[in-house]
Amino acid sequence: SKTIWHGSGGRYLESPHMYRIGDYYYLMAAEGSTEYGHMITCARSHDPWGEFVSYANNPVLTNRNKGGFAIQGVGHGDLVQSPDGEWFVIHLGFRQIGQYEMYHHLGREVFMTPVHFGADGWFTCGSDGTTGTGYEIDSDVAQNVLPEYTLENIDPEKELLFLREIVPESYDLNNERYILKGSDLTLDDIGSPTFAGIRQRDMNGVLNCNIVVKNGEAGVTVYMDEQHHYDIVLCEDNGSCEARLVLNIGSVKHVQSAVSLAGNFADVKIGFDSHSYDFYVDGTKLGSARVRYLSSEVAGGFTGVLFAMFAQKNGIGEFRKLRIRYFD
Repeated sequence: SKTIWHGSGGRYLESPHMYRIGDYYYLMAAEGSTEYGHMITCARSHDPWGEFVSYANNPVLTNRNKGGFAIQGVGHGDLVQSPDGEWFVIHLGFRQIGQYEMYHHLGREVFMTPVHFGADGWFTCGSDGTTGTGYEIDSDVAQNVLPEYTLENIDPEKELLFLREIVPESYDLNNERYILKGSDLTLDDIGSPTFAGIRQRDMNGVLNCNIVVKNGEAGVTVYMDEQHHYDIVLCEDNGSCEARLVLNIGSVKHVQSAVSLAGNFADVKIGFDSHSYDFYVDGTKLGSARVRYLSSEVAGGFTGVLFAMFAQKNGIGEFRKLRIRYFD
């Protein structure tokens, strides 16, 4: 082994990718940590063993100095070329919840930014080394986005996420209804509670679901991790049933409100934007909770919030008419 490049001086030099383009070997890497100082840097050489010369205008892509800009944490890039010869960098980044609110809760996302090679053979990305919220490009690049997510159109093998080890007998899933059989584990446990989640994909929207619960607890949750989640819980015990809004932030667990139900079923709704989640049961608002307390800056981690159906305390939940819609 041989060290061929020490980076441009940023911390956490990682994720090196090498490309042979024309007469050069280009070495591209991430520096600055996967946070607000993230960046992509590069060097090149005629020989893959070096000597590699750093680009004088490194970084080739970063939004680290774009305070108040929507997209932050730009880095970890891969060069790709379209069939018609245009170059792009596929890279990570995240969207903060407000112009000057340094919180993000959707996790790291994938962005595509145009790449331009100069006459000297060096390349730069986006708008003078930064990435914007959108670009007009000539290549035929399209992304198919569902207008809404329902039990009918999601593929459980591709769209659903489970916690740790799946217990198959706890799940009965089809495109009309999900039946989840809970164990004694809850969402607060580091284990495998009965849980079927879908990633939150955008800032603004609404979730609706019809839930029936038997002999325990079932509901829907806005989930970051076992210490940070907001839950609408239907609790059934000896024929009586109530719905609770339970907020979990670190070591604080708080029942925000509770309402009695006429039966063991309810229509639940979660409205959301970049600042808050609003929780409803049968048209009655149970309360609201702030987005920032489920963010990576508060909870840690990089993977983002999930909307999930769950059953716990040995309850059985039947879920129908799940619908998640996103708004511009």
